[in-house]
Amino acid sequence: MKNAFYMEGNLWLYRLYLWVAILLWLPVSLPAVDLPNLTFRTITISDGLSNNIINTIYKDKRGFTWLGTQTGLDRFDGINVKSFLQFSGRTIFSIAETDSVYLWVGTDKGLWRLDRKTDQVKLVTLDTKSLEVRSVFVSQTGRLLVGTTHGLFIYQENTFRKVLFGSNALSSTNFLTGIVEGHKDTFWLTSQGGLIEYNIVTGQSEVYTYQGDERFVNYFSCLTLLKEKLYLGTAGNGMLVFDIGKTAFSICPEVENGYIKSIIAVNDEIWVGTNGSGIRIISASTGKELSAIEHTSNADAICSNAVYSLLKEDDMLFVGTYMSGLSYTPAHGSFFSVYSYPELFNSYNMNVRAFWVDADGKKVIGTRDGLYYISEMERRIRHYTHRNSILRSDIILSVKPFNRDFLIGTYGGGLYLLHRNTGELSFLQSDQCFMQGSFNGYERDVNNKLWIGSSKGVYVYDHLTGEYEVYNSRNSSLSVNSVFSLKADSKGRMWLGTGGAVFMYDRVDGVFKSDVFLEHVLPYTKSVRFIYEDKKKNLWFCDDKEGVVKVDESFTTFEHITINDFLPNNSVMSIVEDPKNGGLWFATQRGLLYIKEEENYHKIFSLYDGIPGYIFNSPVQITDDNTVWWGNERGLVCYDAVKSWSEIGTKKVQPPVITSISVAGRPLCPGETLMPVSAPFIDEVFLSVNDNNISFTFSALNYAVENTDLYEYCLEEYDKEWKTLMKGNQVSYTELPVGDYMFRVRAASNPAAIKAVRVVVAGNTPFIRWIVVLSVVVCCILIYFYSGLLGKYRTMKEYINKKTEPSEENRKEKYQKSRMEEKTAMLIIGKLNECMEKDRLYLNPDLKLQDVAKVVKCNTGELSQVLNMFMNIGFTDYVNKYRIDEFIKRIQDKSASRYTLVSLSEQCGFSSRTSFFRSFKKFKGMSPAEYIKEHGIFIK
Repeated sequence: MKNAFYMEGNLWLYRLYLWVAILLWLPVSLPAVDLPNLTFRTITISDGLSNNIINTIYKDKRGFTWLGTQTGLDRFDGINVKSFLQFSGRTIFSIAETDSVYLWVGTDKGLWRLDRKTDQVKLVTLDTKSLEVRSVFVSQTGRLLVGTTHGLFIYQENTFRKVLFGSNALSSTNFLTGIVEGHKDTFWLTSQGGLIEYNIVTGQSEVYTYQGDERFVNYFSCLTLLKEKLYLGTAGNGMLVFDIGKTAFSICPEVENGYIKSIIAVNDEIWVGTNGSGIRIISASTGKELSAIEHTSNADAICSNAVYSLLKEDDMLFVGTYMSGLSYTPAHGSFFSVYSYPELFNSYNMNVRAFWVDADGKKVIGTRDGLYYISEMERRIRHYTHRNSILRSDIILSVKPFNRDFLIGTYGGGLYLLHRNTGELSFLQSDQCFMQGSFNGYERDVNNKLWIGSSKGVYVYDHLTGEYEVYNSRNSSLSVNSVFSLKADSKGRMWLGTGGAVFMYDRVDGVFKSDVFLEHVLPYTKSVRFIYEDKKKNLWFCDDKEGVVKVDESFTTFEHITINDFLPNNSVMSIVEDPKNGGLWFATQRGLLYIKEEENYHKIFSLYDGIPGYIFNSPVQITDDNTVWWGNERGLVCYDAVKSWSEIGTKKVQPPVITSISVAGRPLCPGETLMPVSAPFIDEVFLSVNDNNISFTFSALNYAVENTDLYEYCLEEYDKEWKTLMKGNQVSYTELPVGDYMFRVRAASNPAAIKAVRVVVAGNTPFIRWIVVLSVVVCCILIYFYSGLLGKYRTMKEYINKKTEPSEENRKEKYQKSRMEEKTAMLIIGKLNECMEKDRLYLNPDLKLQDVAKVVKCNTGELSQVLNMFMNIGFTDYVNKYRIDEFIKRIQDKSASRYTLVSLSEQCGFSSRTSFFRSFKKFKGMSPAEYIKEHGIFIK
């Protein structure tokens, strides 16, 4: 076909035009090249801020971001904003911490100390007057310095020492606006009367003023230190640079005018927050402007050009503005990326159903909207659909290399060849069977023949001769025609995953066998979409609803893995071994999982880590450069496995922080009986049986894009397994029974970092206390009247002894009546034991009291009474005792070595691993592993 590729023609002319355009554009725009593509999220009073004017931003050691606004103090955890009402109406200028508890807050009404453990605040007396505190600074040695409108205060030995620069406390030199630490006990301070150098040991100071322009007012608003230079913001004259070695000022021509509200040093750059011109980024080496960040009409730009405060940490930037709130760049991981080729192609938001990445850079990507062929070396791309090619269907199910070309399978549209050199499409063969129907990829057998899965059976194709055979339900033992997946294992066996069963082709007998799994495993292999063999020769069969079945090389050990183990979802689309670290990647319909079985380690990756969506499709590939590729509902995802494992999750991270706790729908406040300290510091919560509804709100404090974090949580002794919270950051439990629990939460991407809070639900203590008091009173009354009662009792006994014996008939009637109840109980017990031993009802994992009562032919009340009063055992323990006995019988059998403990327990009727281990320990006084070891039994 002609015009097979876009952008063909006179490439040299195109490149010439491009270079000319670059040369014309370079002198003006080159400095902006270094600026990353920043995307901002903005929060305002509608999100909980106390005010939209942000004067200062401070991030504490725990990870909370504190915002000083025009009318209050706020704490931001990346998700929610909490305003501290104790600071309502106060203008906050500066924030600093000296330890993990105390936060020092400089306001227009003095210095305040916030105890973050109790949320209590205290006004700190600095002088006889309520001073305005513009700057709070903590030195590298932990010393606190406070800059006020009437001098400097230094916190030492639990008292503040006042330092004045000149005898007049009201002078402009003592109106301090900023503090930074220099060298050898030296601090630099900005004021409304100049720049001050102060030695904290000798007490000596010197004031420097700019003399270059008589009209210049030495009102410095902020400062930062980089190497041997100070960068000073002014109130209307732009930015000055002070050379410490030369003790000389110079004007920065790139920021010559304007009110500078904030300055920070970032590597070799100076970031300047201006009141009206956004953020100017200046090179400290050249003094030239590198770039600027300004407000635009884009929703993801900074919210205002009036920048009052800045904070830069790693890849994150926080920008406080005037009247527009806080803008910040949400964090995101870089483990994964979505494939794109600049200016030509971007797979983001494409539902990638199939793909192949070639060694020479060519990529073939199959989507629900056609086929893409990309040649990066030639800068060419082509998009095939049913409208512009011979494709009969736009839904691509498989892409595989075929000799030097690519074999393309479609949904309902046949099987095609994409010719590598020409980019042309053709049918594999002109036979009608290859021109219609669905095709799901192929595998090569030991004879180098292609086994091609389709909706009409499996085709065995000889690519050398073009001859083929088809096996389906009409002409073979392959009873299901829809073949979803194929796998040729290392033993030469060919496996077929179909829409009804897994088949293995027996080369000796020439038949397809579907009885390769044990009976209890068969229900989990009805719709296998992917089959994988790992380096240990284990086979993994991935079902689209029932999780994964793992089988060892000799087909003697079977293990069924589901969400009750570690999977984020039971629909597993693919498995592949990491080429560098040896772990396994599981792509599911609800996220991507990495596990290392030997280390009992697993990690679920979320949108925060760079995956574009949670739904993965079946294709997966590892290229020669150790890059792992997956097809995802929102693009072609790749991961560079050359990165060190420390980048993937073994580096130390902080656990999530509990940010608030609610009981019975009401948020708790520090100092209450239920919560004596604030939520981030709390370790245990005590609830009454009447207030047994509790909610936890938490944050990973990573400031990720909204709703991209995944959390896992578990209330031990209540939840059977860890649960995954796919959206939001709050978990609630209602009507908790009396008990002692442990709530645990972790970010799914960092499973080793766990936050734990003990939750105790106690009985009604006042009621119990009242009962005890009443019992004591009753006992006292009984003791008081004991003597009299004893006399009456003796008299009554003598009287009764004189009475004649009751008639034989009456006594027999009474005896028979008593014996009837016992006989009924014994009858029920006999029937109960018979049905359990003969019918083995206990093998049913969902067995209920009603089910047994129906078989025994009594009501549930009678059965419960018999169990508890005559047999002294509860229903659950009664059934589990039979299950334990059954388990012990089964492990005596030689075939038991083919199964895991969990598999055997499931065969005996246990529905969960936890229930089995707890019951075994209860009845046998030891764990199953200890019992097996003691009796010399071998079980996996």
